[in-house]
Amino acid sequence: MMGGAGKTVEKREETEISGALVEELASVEYIVEKAYRILREYPLCDYCLGRMFALLGRGWGNAERGEALKRLIVMALHAGIREGSEASRRVLSETAANIGSVAEGLYSEIHGGKLERRSCYLCGSRLPRLFDEAASRAVEMLASMDVGNFLVAARVDPKLREREDEIKRRFGLVYAESIASEVKREVSKRLQRLTGLQPEFGTPDVVIEVGVPEGNVTIHVMPLLLRGRYWKIARRVSQSAWITRYGERRYPFSVEDSFFVLAEVMDADDVVLHASGREDADARMLGLGRPFIVELKRARRRRFATSFIESIVNRYASGLVEVILEGRALRREVSEIKGEHSKRSKIYKALVVVSREVTDEELRGLEEFFAGASIRQRTPRRVRHRRPDIVRERIVFSVKTRRIASNVFEALIVAEGGLYIKELVSGDGGDTSPSFAEYLDAEAYCAELDVLGVVESILQHPKRI
Repeated sequence: MMGGAGKTVEKREETEISGALVEELASVEYIVEKAYRILREYPLCDYCLGRMFALLGRGWGNAERGEALKRLIVMALHAGIREGSEASRRVLSETAANIGSVAEGLYSEIHGGKLERRSCYLCGSRLPRLFDEAASRAVEMLASMDVGNFLVAARVDPKLREREDEIKRRFGLVYAESIASEVKREVSKRLQRLTGLQPEFGTPDVVIEVGVPEGNVTIHVMPLLLRGRYWKIARRVSQSAWITRYGERRYPFSVEDSFFVLAEVMDADDVVLHASGREDADARMLGLGRPFIVELKRARRRRFATSFIESIVNRYASGLVEVILEGRALRREVSEIKGEHSKRSKIYKALVVVSREVTDEELRGLEEFFAGASIRQRTPRRVRHRRPDIVRERIVFSVKTRRIASNVFEALIVAEGGLYIKELVSGDGGDTSPSFAEYLDAEAYCAELDVLGVVESILQHPKRI
């Protein structure tokens, strides 16, 4: 048998549990009262009422929340009516049309006749059909595409959004979610079930935009960005198409042209090349290769292995350009790769022709003079029509020479990104100083130029050195 002390403890625990239950029931009553006050003024479907309490409970849909609250309200009114409350009869008569189908049975029994339900103040009673219909439309539109994932977006009518915010504000609904969140979640769940695809929140292949409450669907195919490196093994190949003032191509082929074959293979509208700097059309890009990102706009077929895409490009551009694709890229990487070239050091190989014979001593002196030299360079005359006319300062880190003939030598130059090497050799009429020509006190020009790579990347690409 339990002693007196044990009974006292048990009684105290029961009292505490009872007190906690009373508090919880008070919270339930508070929630139901809020729902009741809302429905007294606004007709709401189960989804829109439940959404006002979306953060409460787990594993339920908003329609279940809304229906449960309506049932509790109708049960409370029925209890009042059974106890003879005329107020409950009057409230049922006034609010049944706002509550909807849950109140139909009791309304018919108490007042007779058929209940004329009012359309939802927020969605116009369209949400119950919108989720399924929008998902079905999206599946039909996706049938002609080959994508690996998706993201659902909601475009909500501004008036609907204002009405929703008005209700939240008036009744202090701190547990509500937006109709946009519900539409995105519910349509996504249906699309996963119908297609087997998974939502992707970072870099989706397509964005499926659903209009709310009308339910129209628009599919936005996102650009496909691929990162890699290219080697330009032929001269007279520009990086992008060079169109003259007469509308003709200056060079028959460009690095960007190498990727145009992908527009057909991947059903893309356009192809754009974003590279880390550029070399002249008559300069080769060898050694470590040049980093790039190729952008395929509205690519509707995109589930290909990277190796397959790479082989198509290399076969199409054979003998002119070679590429290695490393995988997908993010949009922010485009600005990074286009901006990083000026911050990196580049390795160049220049074939220098001088107007007179050059001694071995002069070549050694040139190497010593330009090691760590600061170069003041005005925008070269040959590109001044399409580049800002400014004076820049760049560093030459080292120069190593190798004699080819009495007046010809090869120079291996490591310099800061953004330095024009042809003008470093020639001086460009004094606009680049010091220059090889200025140091040798003779005319000099760059007969051939090859870019060998980016200094920081040597260890990353040992096979290409």
